[in-house]
Parts: sequence; C-alpha cells; structure tokens
Amino acid sequence: MKRISKLLTMAILSGFFLNSCSSDDDIVDPIEEPQPEQAYSDGFFVLNEGGSGGGSVTFIDNDLQNVENEIYQQVNAEDDPGQYIQSIFFNEDLAYIVSNGSNMITIVDRYTFEYVDRIDSGLLSPRYGVIENGKIYVTNQGNYEAPGITEFDDFIAIIDLETLEIEQTIETNTVLEYIHEEDGLIYVQKAAFGTGNEIAVIDSNSDEIITTIGTEETLNSFEIEDGVLYALSSNKLEKIDLATGELLVEFEINSDAGNAGNLEFENDMIYYTIGNSVFMMEESADTVPEEALFSYTSNSDYGVMYGFEVENDRIYIADGGDFASNSFVEIYTTSGELIENIEVGVGPNGFYFND
Repeated sequence: MKRISKLLTMAILSGFFLNSCSSDDDIVDPIEEPQPEQAYSDGFFVLNEGGSGGGSVTFIDNDLQNVENEIYQQVNAEDDPGQYIQSIFFNEDLAYIVSNGSNMITIVDRYTFEYVDRIDSGLLSPRYGVIENGKIYVTNQGNYEAPGITEFDDFIAIIDLETLEIEQTIETNTVLEYIHEEDGLIYVQKAAFGTGNEIAVIDSNSDEIITTIGTEETLNSFEIEDGVLYALSSNKLEKIDLATGELLVEFEINSDAGNAGNLEFENDMIYYTIGNSVFMMEESADTVPEEALFSYTSNSDYGVMYGFEVENDRIYIADGGDFASNSFVEIYTTSGELIENIEVGVGPNGFYFND
C-alpha cells in the first residue's frame, strides 16, 4: 500500500475494518482428512493480511492446480496466526509468520504447517525478519503515534534463535521496513510510507550499526546482487557499490501513472511496478523502459500491486481488493502473458516459495 504516514495508514485501515465485516465465507471449505507429511512442499504460500478477524495463509502448488486456503487454521484446530499478518521468513525446516497487528511471530513446520512455538513478547508492530549467526533480526515500527509520544519508536529486535528471547534492541527512531542478510551483514531499510533515505548495516557478530548507506529520498525497496545494492525510490533507481558506498549509476523514473515500487531482481533482469503496471529492464541497460511489460485490472482503492514477486520465470501479483472479502493473485510469464487468476484470502500481500 502506498502510505504517506503511519497515522494515515491506521486511519485508512480502521475505516475499512469498522465499516465492513471480514468474511472468509467464500473460501474453499477446509479439508477434514489428515494432511500428508510434507503437504506444503513444492509450491508457494500467499500471505493474506486479513482483517479484524485475523489473517490466513494460502498454499498453491507449482503447477497452479492445487489451491488450499487457511492452511494454518486447517492444521492447527482453527487457531489463527494473528491479526494483519505481514511476512514470512524461513530457517531450515521452520517458517516464521510475522503478525503485525498481534505483535507476535508464530513458528510452524514449513512443510506441514504444524504449530511449533510463538514469540509474543517484546515486539511492537513487527514487519520483516531474517536469521543469521544464531539470531533472529526483526524490524519493528513501534507505536503508530506522533514522534515524541514514546521514548523510542522504531527498533530492530535481536532474538536468540534457541531460547526465542529478545537479547537486544537497536533503537533508530526512524521508520523501519525491509531487512536482508548478505555475507554476515544485516541490511535494514530505514524508510517507508514515502519517507526516508537510508539503509543501516549491522554486523551480526557485534550487533552494532557499522555504517549507513544513503539513498534517494522516498526509498521504498532494495535488492542486493553481486556486491551491488539496487535502491528504488518513487522516481529513481540507484546502483550503489556495497563495499565503498559509491553511487555507480542512477536512473530517473518519470511517470504520470504514479510512483515506482516493488523492486525485484531475477536472472539479471530488474523488475518494478508503477500503478497497475509491471516494468522490466536488463541489469546492464543504460535507460529505463518507456513502455510497461504489461498491466493488470484492479478495482482496489488502496491494494493495487499489494504483493509482487518474480521467481522461477514467473511474475506474481497480489491485489488487496477491498480488505474485507476474498481477493485474488495473478501469475504471469516473464513475457507478460497471464497464466492464472486464483482466488485467495483477505488482503493478499506477499509470496513465499517453499521449494
């Protein structure tokens, strides 16, 4: 969602959820038979943010033939993974489901989705996580209050992987969002909702910020490939040398259709979105594309391109819909041909591959 501030975000979402009732009535009835071992391998999860009644996870196999909704509730006796579930990250045989609205991380077996454990203290609006050096690093956006209301706002929680206890927090008092690990370093995006222009770099041995990489204002997403950091803002794409912090090249992105977002890097190709359109360019290109690869149809006021991913020669799009009823995802070839439109849960926001 293209949000300007935390307060605006919560105001918009509150309006949705107060004026409509979240319902999963149209979702395929849960399968009552016992699930086979490794039922959820060789496919991908769609994370459905959900409404006031909690989120859900959809599993779709790689052939796009088997679609199972609410798999967590099916496996775990109608328990749910929390309100406004935000993201998933993996470690070995486990999947960690981050619930932004319930301030918790639910841990399940990634192949059976059976409940394993839960982290439910010390988090405050958690967003994204990675695991490195026996620790979990999770970005937290703190209270959705005006700056100065709390002692500190956004922070990175560092959690012991074995005990699941928070060992340390790194307070930034700047909005935090995406987090990536590369060669033992943790890269944290200090930008979201149309503000911010920095990426903090944390040494996973000392758990200290060792440097900060500056980017264009309105940074919204970044990727790391072959020693280069690709940073996308609303109207600029930058390539930055990771070792030196030197700006290698920058591209102006001008569009009347809206701001650029959802940066992805796959097979030496760069992908990003503007409005309801997908753009693609070669990594070695010296100009940005003028024409979109394709566009899709959406009636959503705030959920256009709510989830986006490029993986295994396919492009995946999630539409947020009205955030009160089931919505859909679409899968395309990398040449822009629609393969499938699939109904999923409420507010789908991301794709996570379990191959």
